[in-house]
Amino acid sequence: MLVSQGMGRPLVLVNALSLGAGAGGSRSYVSNLLAELARDARGMEWSLLALPGALEGMDARAVRVVEPRLPRRGRVAWRVLYEEALLPQRARHFDLLYCLADISPPFGSTPTVVLMRNLNIYDRRWYDDRRTRMLERLARWGVPRARRILFPSRAAADLISERIPIPAERVRVVPYGVSLDAFQDLAPVDSRGRYLFLAAAPERHKNVAALVECLPLVEDRHLEVWIAGTSLLDPGHRLELERRARALGVGDRVRFLGAVPYRRLLSYYRGAAAFVFPSFIETFGHPLLEAMAAGAPVIASDIPAFREIAADAALFFPPSDPAALAKAVDRTLTDRAGSARRVALGRARVAEFSWSRSVDRLCEVLREAVDG
Repeated sequence: MLVSQGMGRPLVLVNALSLGAGAGGSRSYVSNLLAELARDARGMEWSLLALPGALEGMDARAVRVVEPRLPRRGRVAWRVLYEEALLPQRARHFDLLYCLADISPPFGSTPTVVLMRNLNIYDRRWYDDRRTRMLERLARWGVPRARRILFPSRAAADLISERIPIPAERVRVVPYGVSLDAFQDLAPVDSRGRYLFLAAAPERHKNVAALVECLPLVEDRHLEVWIAGTSLLDPGHRLELERRARALGVGDRVRFLGAVPYRRLLSYYRGAAAFVFPSFIETFGHPLLEAMAAGAPVIASDIPAFREIAADAALFFPPSDPAALAKAVDRTLTDRAGSARRVALGRARVAEFSWSRSVDRLCEVLREAVDG
């Protein structure tokens, strides 16, 4: 029997079954959470549910890893079934269940905290299919019994609360962090020319099309666009973007890099003429922090989450206006004093976001939930 029954260190079960083996925001979150817990477990005992192989390359020595064996065929459906039917039974042996990806069990006796971070589930202007509709229903079912609902930004809390009734007294905002140590003595990637950089999966809500369409409008006719990321959700969209680039006559200036190892990804930030984040929707925008930490000038779409995270350290543009983006690029490349000022503001801004502070705040919320 694992339950602390109110004595000693609270026992926390983290549900990370949604974590895949590829790159992405969820993988970055779990990796940094585990690294912080390895440094300081914050007076708790941690167990973590993950699929076999999902934690490869992570420092999981501070947690007890549990790997359910789910069939590979139809794995997403099996995972959801496990989370809805079996997870409440397993969680009975713990003081708290922490769910990392919007969905939490609608029944059970264990206090639950859920992190809601996937705006695509609720704002389906770009992807509206059976999968996303099912995920929203499951998220709605879990909210009523969750003791705390976490969001990575106030903007995300406001937007999702407009779509799902969430009691305001249960809402907590816990921003993500960035590991500044990773940027020490970081050399830029080798490049023969200037490039705009984007670290994101080429999916429709990421608005990569605006970045492609601005390229013929910028003054520097040799400027390139480099995009690091792959999409499991919509692999065909990359082909559409490549066709669009060729039609605009800039096919040889747009490079899709695919999956890039994290250390090399940081070098791409360091070497970029500017980091451009043109998304229509985001709950946080972790690459903004990485770009500011790397000292890259930042250009971002004018959406609430990006204003909240980057503040005065970025140039903003309307996400539906490639011409406005082109003007922001030209300004960044020609107004060196203004760009240097925003880079300095970015370095100061990013100092406010650390994984240590993020996990400290997370654990405060988890203790609130345990205490009822």
